[in-house]
Amino acid sequence: MDMMQLQVAQMFDQHRQEVKRFLISRVSCEATAADLTQETFLRLSQLSDLQSIRNIRSYLFRIAANLATDHLRTQIRWKMASSEEEPLLLEKADTSSTPESVLVAKEELRIVLQAIQELSPLCREIFLLNRYEGFAHREIANRLNICMSTVEKNIARALNQCRRRLNEAAESSQKL
Repeated sequence: MDMMQLQVAQMFDQHRQEVKRFLISRVSCEATAADLTQETFLRLSQLSDLQSIRNIRSYLFRIAANLATDHLRTQIRWKMASSEEEPLLLEKADTSSTPESVLVAKEELRIVLQAIQELSPLCREIFLLNRYEGFAHREIANRLNICMSTVEKNIARALNQCRRRLNEAAESSQKL
């Protein structure tokens, strides 16, 4: 075992539990946090020069935070993609829906999904954590390590964007 591998092994022994607790707070799943902890130390071991890093512990947690963010983004993308199929399932169960109301609902959903995609990545993540995952503002602030006002402003920004796009679509359809 060379010197760098030994250093990473020592870091793993010293910080594994702390990194895992940190990741659990971010992803809310112990198994995922365990996987991301392994990935964090794997990425650390792939660096060519650990000596050039001033604060290796801080760097380690930055790797973990980035992995958690990537994981959450992937989950959100997957849920957004699968949510496009959910209205079809709901539409089959609802026998009172008219073809016209189903068409209008599908179009509104398309407009809202497009509006969400137009948001900045942070705004989109905050909005989806709140509206889709059901997280409270404080939970989102803690999870993303941002202040409450940032959460509130971004949710308002996202809602305004969706409302604006729906109003624009309604206005253009009235002109036809």
